[in-house]
Amino acid sequence: MITEVILGILLVILLWKACLKKPAGLPPGRWGLPLVGYIPLTSKSMEDQLLDLNKEHGDIYIWRMGTQVMVFLHSYEMCKEAFARQEFTHRPDWSFFTLNEKVALGVGGSNGSQWHTNRRFTLRQLKDQGMGKSILVSGIHEQAEMLIGKLREQAGKCEAVPYAVRVAVVNVIWHMVAGMTYGVDDPKLKEFVELMDEFNEYSFYNAILDVFPWLKIIPDFIKNRLFFLDKINNADTKFMNYFYEVIEEHRTSLDPDNPRDLIDGYLLEMEGADQEEVVRSKKDLAILILDLFFAGSETTSSTLTFAMYYLAAFPEAQRKLQEEIDRVLPGGDLPTLEDRARLPYLEAVIHEVLRMSSLVPGGVQHCATRDTQFAGYTIPKGSIINSAAASIHFDPRYWDQPEKFLPERWLSEDGKFCTKREGFLPFGVGKRVCLGESLARMEIFIFIAAVFRNFTISSPPGSLVDVTPNPDQPMFHIPRKQDIYVTERK
Repeated sequence: MITEVILGILLVILLWKACLKKPAGLPPGRWGLPLVGYIPLTSKSMEDQLLDLNKEHGDIYIWRMGTQVMVFLHSYEMCKEAFARQEFTHRPDWSFFTLNEKVALGVGGSNGSQWHTNRRFTLRQLKDQGMGKSILVSGIHEQAEMLIGKLREQAGKCEAVPYAVRVAVVNVIWHMVAGMTYGVDDPKLKEFVELMDEFNEYSFYNAILDVFPWLKIIPDFIKNRLFFLDKINNADTKFMNYFYEVIEEHRTSLDPDNPRDLIDGYLLEMEGADQEEVVRSKKDLAILILDLFFAGSETTSSTLTFAMYYLAAFPEAQRKLQEEIDRVLPGGDLPTLEDRARLPYLEAVIHEVLRMSSLVPGGVQHCATRDTQFAGYTIPKGSIINSAAASIHFDPRYWDQPEKFLPERWLSEDGKFCTKREGFLPFGVGKRVCLGESLARMEIFIFIAAVFRNFTISSPPGSLVDVTPNPDQPMFHIPRKQDIYVTERK
């Protein structure tokens, strides 16, 4: 009997050391139980809990979620150092990133030589198509004119931000990717946008299975009911078929001497690619295109919507912006890239909206490829590294009165725009910084100038526009669905 008791005690001790006790050398934080990690019994939001952990443990801590060791960085300097390191460059092998491919393809979730090759290719192609250059401005102007027309139709009415915002942003990407654009009422484009919304809506459930991979042993019919896997797979299949059709059209009309767009450029590279180094395939191209749409369209259209909300909520800032636009563009012309230096308040508004909205509050996840020493702690191989971007954007170490919407914080004493980099990372930081940053900045600059040159946006009579993010989407900050009131300026 005594022997059994001693063995039982030893078993408990071994279990504690092996599974329950946090290994030595790791950053402080929450550890919890095997398989499930630490599950808090609180009604607090995820972001509020992270702020509590930041106050308790400092700028680096862990939270084991399911089987994943999640490392959170609350310092801009730490993020900058960590994401410049080669060992923290990879994406996790989550289905959220791999789309259930054995080797992640495209540019958003791929790693190693596949990522390096696709990133270099995509940057080169986007620049050739005009990203950050004047040659793309006319195409963005065309979409801005379309947006102005749709806003004019809803002037004097209480309605939601028009669907034309989404169309304008998506069309700019289609133009660069495939040399095509859609009419605002095109049913095929509407189906495409609805598909993106559906994919976004159910991506959270896919992430649950990435964090709790042992749940995958559940029978498929139960998983489908709990995690909507059939809907995710259906959306994925529709996207691939959609892109395959466009790719095939390009293949049959390809002129090697006159490549028209990104798809043509990729098809030409397929012919000479070293297949031992990287995967060059129709599926890789399709996933690369999908990455561009999800990274470039959702974020830009959400930023434009947030800009309308913030300027409706802060009419004095809107008045200052309109005065500057009227002074610099008195004839009503749309701005070009050369006008940026003459529109410092517009630049200030854009940067303050990016800071306040913090679309990806936890950054895009990175993964440690090996055991690494960082900030005095051991970061185990496979740990997921998160930048607490939203927290950094409201950190008083970097921002004076961070809770206030103050475009003036971006202006010097003589009224010139000052790009503040410390504590500002809406496009990420390090080796995997957003490759479409220049394109997003171009679009936001021109579209906001176009909208507020022609219209005043205000809250509906008797109510106030809510600038806080939609609580129904826990992974991203997306604008709430609500009405605005549009008045045409004479």
